[in-house]
Amino acid sequence: MNQADIVHLTFKPPFIRGSYNRLVGDLLNKLPELRQAAICYWDEPLPEGVEPDSRVILVDEENLSWKQRATLLTPERIRGRWFNGVTTRQSLVYLWGVIQAITQIQPKLIICHDNYKFGMLLRKHIGWPCRLALTQHGLSYHLPVAQAMQLYSLKSFDTVWTMTRTSYRFDRNRMAAYEPVVHLLPSMVDVNLFRPANDLERREARAQWGLPEDKLIVLSLSRLVAQKGAHILLQSWPEVLRHCPNAFFWIVGDGNVEYERYLKSLITSLNLSDSVRLQGAAQPEIIFSCYRAADVFAFPTLVSEGQSFALLEAMASGLACIASYQDSMADSFSPEMLHLVQDANISGSFVAPITSLLNDQAGRDQMGQKARQHVVQNHSMEKLLPRFEQVFRQQLKLAGEIH
Repeated sequence: MNQADIVHLTFKPPFIRGSYNRLVGDLLNKLPELRQAAICYWDEPLPEGVEPDSRVILVDEENLSWKQRATLLTPERIRGRWFNGVTTRQSLVYLWGVIQAITQIQPKLIICHDNYKFGMLLRKHIGWPCRLALTQHGLSYHLPVAQAMQLYSLKSFDTVWTMTRTSYRFDRNRMAAYEPVVHLLPSMVDVNLFRPANDLERREARAQWGLPEDKLIVLSLSRLVAQKGAHILLQSWPEVLRHCPNAFFWIVGDGNVEYERYLKSLITSLNLSDSVRLQGAAQPEIIFSCYRAADVFAFPTLVSEGQSFALLEAMASGLACIASYQDSMADSFSPEMLHLVQDANISGSFVAPITSLLNDQAGRDQMGQKARQHVVQNHSMEKLLPRFEQVFRQQLKLAGEIH
């Protein structure tokens, strides 16, 4: 097993769809002077075109001990007591694989990407100079305070990284034990890849995806789960069409099979097959072309978000964007660069914002330009990579001073 000074813990490997794991992949590739590795869960053959990477350690059930296999037969409520709320089969297998790998590697810095439950469990096995960091990609603590205090402990972490002050305040106000030093590390985007398309690039992107050339396309790109709210827009789409008959709703992503089935039933019952497409998932390496094919990006999430990678990618691509109201978004973006919709799942909330932008090309262009400018200034990979490297090196230095 290759040695590494920095180990990232992200359940999904960098070569598949997902925000955190794509960030880890960028850090591995863009900061090659740092010795980094990622530990991920994967129990399938590698996808076509993906080559083995010694920096990405894949964990599965193959090497479980008899004791671990016996543990998996116990009820989840019992496992939760033993493993600080980690209960599911895959999560436990991943935890055990992580412990085995870090014990062999003995890195100086372990970064848990939203794996806040792992802190206490990992600390018991770390017997060498090592810093343990938690990165919070969203708003983490949604349980009642008394219950959260029992389950979520940050005392095992040496530092916490959060993307926005809003996320920090949300957790800080609910967790009296929020003790570690906090660093602000915003989401970053490759603004050279995610950029506005010219007319030729837009036509080529639409041809690539088989999209109608003469429609105004509203793109929703996210996991297909109810929390992301695609059904909210879908149920409002007949009203959108009344105001803008040329509108086309393009839903890109995969996820929950039952939810996808529900969306298909809505499309049929509302007679929307000519103006809505469920595309399925797009491979990470071609996601940029989805934004190039669209006119407007919609993000109707129904849950708290930190900094959505998809939203930032759409803004970097120069798209006019509409999203559900979130404190983190309101603090980060002005109304001129992002339209926030209050009370997202109130019927029809998205109709007026979508139709007003679809019927106003100059307004779309102006909003997209301001959004692009903001992302370039505040979230570009070129500007933020040195900041990540600085924080990483600081933590490595601190680890070296532990006695």
